[in-house]
Amino acid sequence: MAIQSSEIQWYLPQTVHDGPGNGGPLSARAIPDGVKNNVWPDVSQSERETGSTKYRKTFIKIANDDDLALIAPRIFIETQTPGDDSVVLMAGTQTDTQIDALDYTRFYGAGTLDSSLASGDATFDVNVEPGNEGSGHAIFQDGDLIRISDKTSVNAIDGHTEFLRLAASNAVSWNGTLATLTLEEGVTVGFDYAALETRVASVLETADIAATISDWHESSLAGTYDESQYPVLGDNIGTIEQNWTLTFTSATQFTCAGHSVGSVGTGSIYNTFAPVNPDFDQPYFTLAGGAPPWGGTWAAGQTITWTTHPAAVALWEKRTVPAGANSRSGNKVVVAISGESA
Repeated sequence: MAIQSSEIQWYLPQTVHDGPGNGGPLSARAIPDGVKNNVWPDVSQSERETGSTKYRKTFIKIANDDDLALIAPRIFIETQTPGDDSVVLMAGTQTDTQIDALDYTRFYGAGTLDSSLASGDATFDVNVEPGNEGSGHAIFQDGDLIRISDKTSVNAIDGHTEFLRLAASNAVSWNGTLATLTLEEGVTVGFDYAALETRVASVLETADIAATISDWHESSLAGTYDESQYPVLGDNIGTIEQNWTLTFTSATQFTCAGHSVGSVGTGSIYNTFAPVNPDFDQPYFTLAGGAPPWGGTWAAGQTITWTTHPAAVALWEKRTVPAGANSRSGNKVVVAISGESA
C-alpha cells in the first residue's frame, strides 16, 4: 500500500481574511485544485499602485484511509508567480494565526538558474525576485535542502528533478538578487540544466505527516488505562487538533468532550469508543475497551485528558505586491509537496 496523489489534499484554516485572526486550526473546507482564487484574492488596482502584503494559511492533509504516514515531506514553490508580485512560504503550527506569522523570519521560495549548469557542478547562480534576496526574505540559507528542476510541471515526465543539500556554512552569497549557491562537500549536480528554464527552490522539510496523540494524563489513583500497549489511535481523515476530556460518571461509564467541538457522546470501559467526526464521517480517535487496557477502579468525576493532532501540516504563504506593479491576467503560484510512504 502507498499514499496516492489524490490522498494528498489541501485545506483552508477556520478563518480566512486579512486581519490578525486570519488562520487558526484546520477547517473542513477543501481547496479545489486549479480553481481561480482558491487561496489568493485578486490584486486590486489600489494595491498595485501603493503595494501590499498579505498572508494566507493552508493545510496539506494526508487523507489516507489506511492511516499511512507521509514520510520525510518536502514542501516547495514549484513555479513562482509570473507577475510583479512574489510569494514565499513559512512553516506554521496547527493553531497559529496571522499575528503569529508576522514574527516568522524563515522564508522559502524559488528562483531561476542564471546560467547553464552541467552535471558535476557544485556551485551555481540563481536569480530571485526583488525582496527575496539576503537583505529581504533570504530564501536560501546555509544547510538548506534545495530542489532543482527543469520539468514543465511538477508531475511532468520530461526533464529532471533532484534534491540536493547546500553546505552547512558559507553556502550562500548574495549580489543583489543573484544568489551564488554551493552544495555540501562531495555533492554535485547530477544532470545538465539550461538557464531560465530551470527553477531552483529552497525546501521546507517537516516531520512525517500522520494523525498523532500527545499529552495523555489520568487523574485517578485507583483506575488505570494501559496507554503504552493500547494507545489512543488517530485517524488520518477524521482526527483534528483538539484537547479531549473523558469524564467518568460512574465506575464504568464516561462522557467525552473536546475543547471546541463540545460533547461527542458517552461510552463504557467495556466497549471501543470511536466518536465520529461528522465533517469527514470518520472517527476523531479510537479508544480501546475491555480489560486490558482498562484496569483498577475508576470513580465518578475522575478524568483522562489528551490531545489529538491531524494528519496535516500547516503552511503560511506571504504575498508581496510592490508599489507600481503591473496588472497580470492569470497570475498564479504553484506550491507542491513530495514524500514517501511505507
